[in-house]
Parts: sequence; C-alpha cells; structure tokens
Amino acid sequence: MHVNCDIGERGADHPVDRELMNHIALANIACGGHAGDRESVDAFLALAREKGIAVSAHLSYPDRENFGRTSMDISRKELLTSLDEQYKLMGAVEAVKFHGALYNDCWVDGKLASDLADWLKAKGIQTIITPDQSSLAVESAKRGITVMAEAFAERRYAYNPANQQLSLVSRKLDYASIHDLEEAVAHAQRIVEEGRVDGHIDDGKGHVEIRPLPLKADTICIHSDSPISLELAARLSASGDK
Repeated sequence: MHVNCDIGERGADHPVDRELMNHIALANIACGGHAGDRESVDAFLALAREKGIAVSAHLSYPDRENFGRTSMDISRKELLTSLDEQYKLMGAVEAVKFHGALYNDCWVDGKLASDLADWLKAKGIQTIITPDQSSLAVESAKRGITVMAEAFAERRYAYNPANQQLSLVSRKLDYASIHDLEEAVAHAQRIVEEGRVDGHIDDGKGHVEIRPLPLKADTICIHSDSPISLELAARLSASGDK
C-alpha cells in the first residue's frame, strides 16, 4: 500500500513526525501557509533524502491561526502570491498537495481548481495529489499534470446525493475521524483492495444513512496529528510494498 503523510506541521524535531518517516512512501511537507517554516522544511527534506522518500509541497491558504482549515475570502492574486512564497521554501519539487480548506475548496470549485491548475502548470509541477475526479483532478489532467488519486485512512466520507459527490465529513461533526486502529486499517484496505468506501448521508436531523460507493485511490493519506497515526502508518505500510 502506498502511504503518504502530512509532515512538518509540529516543528523540525517532533518525535512522532520523525518516526512516521520510517513508514511512508511520500511526505507532504508543510511550507508555512498553515504550519511549518524554513527549519522544519529543511529538516524533513534532509530526512526524506536520507530515507529515500518522495516529497511534495503541502500548500495552504495563508492561515496559521486556523491551521488552514477555514476557507478564506481573499483575492486570487493574494492566494497565488502566498502559494509562490510557500513553494519557494521547498525548492524545485515536482509534486504538490493542497491542505485543509484549500484542498476541500478545489475539490468542488471548478473556477478555483482551474486557476490552481494554471498555477501548477506554470510552476512545472508534474504531479498533483488530490481526490479522484475532484475538480482539481479534472483541470490538472487537462493540462497534462499527473493526478495521484488520494483517499484518507482515518477520515470518514460524506456523500451528497444531489450532486452525487463524495467529500470528507466535516470536522465539526463528531464522526468525522476514525480513532480506532482496526477500523482505520479496514477502511483503508477496503478503499485500496475493493475500490469502495462508506459514504455517509446526513439529513442534519440526527439520521445518517451509510451507502457503499466507489472510490479510487493511488495513495492513502494519514494525518500526522491523528492519535493513531504512527501505529496506522506502520500497519498500512507493512501490508504491501511502499
């Protein structure tokens, strides 16, 4: 199983983040938008080289206060200028993954996805890590950028029957994350081995219907700040070649 992890969001020397680097194939390194700085970027780039791990620039709305998990009403110029600054911290890496609210926004917002795909193309980015069939995946593919379809090991999925689209369950809901190790392993294995996931249809009145739905994933993400991240990464990476 190809496992990736969002790394460097807790400083250069966080023991869990550094140990996670022993169990992943791809490190998405925070570049200062939501977390991370020159020291942490350099530290995890060096560790990735030492361990032979691929890297991507993990870019965000410029919003450290909310950890990049809140959509921002900023001009496109301001956003792209911030992405330029973040990307410079990583040097000339050829893969990008957006973070948090920006990741979710370009999943569904076609205009934002188009603008970001133009920016990726101009930067010479070869690979974008994003959900399969997301707006960003579609726009990036049009520009010849390789799409690495991603799913999450310890996050549950919501399904909107109106537009027939999957998304991550909002973190505002108590069932957004999977905290049980065995459940998370089974969830990830079902996605990779069977190409399906449980979609949660929430009527907002306390009733949630669960429907099995197709989901393609080339890589499975683990959030480093998940309480089960280290055990989960070890289990998933051991289930097959990185």
